[in-house]
Amino acid sequence: MKHIAVIGGGAWGTAISTLLANNGHHVKLWCFDPENAEKIKCAQINEKYLPGIQLDEKITPVTDLKEAICGARWVFEAIPVKFLRSILERTRDCFNQDQVWVLLSKGIEKDTLLLPSQIIDDVFSFKAQKAVISGPSFALEVARKQMTGVTIAATDYAIGQGLHKLLASDYFCSNLSTDLIGVQVGGAVKNVITLAIGILDGAGYTDNTKTFVLTRGLQEIAMLISMLDGEPETAYDFSGVGDLVLTAMGTRSRNLEVGKRIGKGKTLEQILKATGYIPEGINTAHSINQLITEKKLKLPVCQGVYQMIFEKISVDDFLKHVMDKKSSTR
Repeated sequence: MKHIAVIGGGAWGTAISTLLANNGHHVKLWCFDPENAEKIKCAQINEKYLPGIQLDEKITPVTDLKEAICGARWVFEAIPVKFLRSILERTRDCFNQDQVWVLLSKGIEKDTLLLPSQIIDDVFSFKAQKAVISGPSFALEVARKQMTGVTIAATDYAIGQGLHKLLASDYFCSNLSTDLIGVQVGGAVKNVITLAIGILDGAGYTDNTKTFVLTRGLQEIAMLISMLDGEPETAYDFSGVGDLVLTAMGTRSRNLEVGKRIGKGKTLEQILKATGYIPEGINTAHSINQLITEKKLKLPVCQGVYQMIFEKISVDDFLKHVMDKKSSTR
């Protein structure tokens, strides 16, 4: 029986592996950290990233990319965007054109301003078959078999259907789309909007104000999707409004937690020391600010997040800009 490869032994990669294994599939889970792979192998638990979840025996942790990818029809990647290119470059000798790459990363690469699907095309010598999964899906809750809905986007409808069947269960469902751009933009930008909500919360602002910014942020997601040649209505599916609401209001959001700490006056250095992580939204804020500058866009929520974190403008000034400036991609 052919296996499925999952590249990335963090929380989301492990949760997807669990879903696939529960559906009867054999998974090779590639882990960057050999020590973590060994612990998973011995205890059948990813205590570092998904503590307390007993993993199915059909999940095999490996540390060799070639071992994970060779022979796999489906390759799921769950790598932070800032490391995605370097990992993909190491797979050039492992992939073949019959494979389907399923992208779980959420973000925009700094400097190149490429989305994960575009990074794959840039690294490989041909356009790989690919699909994107995005939506309101905290890893721990997926692993605990809590009801979850996502958007699957693929340029080839047959690939989307195949992926839907691969993942479908009585607790995991998906809407199909052909809008790879829109689904990825929603997944990336919602982290930046969530930082804004966290900053407001940490600084003591009320629910009315947070909801105002959340709504304006959703409008900016739709505008940015349109500007990047996606379909703006994608912003109102699981991968847009669904993911935004979960991340900005859920109890397990790293971007929300870091935003709260920033709102209370903590620096990124202090936050990293206290939590051990800097979430994807911080990197994406850089990329979107670069995009706003280069394309001369008016996205006051997204730009204001960057300015509050890196240029130290006040939260009051941020809110004044959001009130005064109408969002526009022109």
